[in-house]
Amino acid sequence: MSFDDMPDLGQMSLADGPPYSDWAIERSKKVVASSRTALDIPYGDDFYQKLDIFLPDDERLTELPVLIFLHGGAWRHGFKEWQGFMAPPITSLPAILVSPNYRLAPDTKYPDSLQDVIDAVVWVYRNIMPYGGDKRRIFLGGHSAGGHLAALAALRPDLILANLIPKDTIKGCFPLSAPLDLRLSQCEPGGRRERLVKLFLKSDDQDHEASATEQVAGNKVPFFLAWGSEDLAELPTHNQLMVERMQKEDCIFEHHVFEGFTHFETHKGCEKEDFLWVQKVRDWLANGPS
Repeated sequence: MSFDDMPDLGQMSLADGPPYSDWAIERSKKVVASSRTALDIPYGDDFYQKLDIFLPDDERLTELPVLIFLHGGAWRHGFKEWQGFMAPPITSLPAILVSPNYRLAPDTKYPDSLQDVIDAVVWVYRNIMPYGGDKRRIFLGGHSAGGHLAALAALRPDLILANLIPKDTIKGCFPLSAPLDLRLSQCEPGGRRERLVKLFLKSDDQDHEASATEQVAGNKVPFFLAWGSEDLAELPTHNQLMVERMQKEDCIFEHHVFEGFTHFETHKGCEKEDFLWVQKVRDWLANGPS
């Protein structure tokens, strides 16, 4: 997939989604045109199982930390091509940004999209060294639905270990404006959220398993959780519940609420090096979570 090969995925679920998509694509095209990249690398056999790599200008750099960041789109929309605008403040650290696609609902149902994320992490672990990356310093994040999948992947070390790589491969997780509680009992019957969750899951009884808030017991992966005060209506509740549960675990955990920020504004802020989220990510990539 490329900017000229993005399928028509139909109408987005939020009215302000199309302007955000247009903005992200316009900004990302400019970054791709002026950056050192490796694009459309397959990590699987499906059309969507591809990833883009954004690299520092200096080809001599090695042992660089890696941020894998997943696009949003309510699990049924979105493209890795939305993410390029984030690259400059990451690659200037220096570090590597990896933007994967994953298969989308309704054609692909949970847990297959989660497995795509695991497969992308495994690909990076096994293949990032020739690009100057350090497989021992892989971090995972995502915006919106991508943040949900990132959180689930980080909370399931068994899925990582099943691929014969270390279960602590993910050194930190950065869910941004992520829906973390998919329990259908918490959804308004017939509402937007219930419709999207049912579209995402193979069966309704997967809603607990697919909820990051229900998977935190025993977590050791450092998390930095962030969302906007003006985010989607349910997301502050989801994230506050995640805060409450994470604070009971023996792990590094931080969170931040961006006052006045809407759902898409939290992601747009990631193009600026002085944005608090970017500062936190850069710090963890460079120095490790603390």
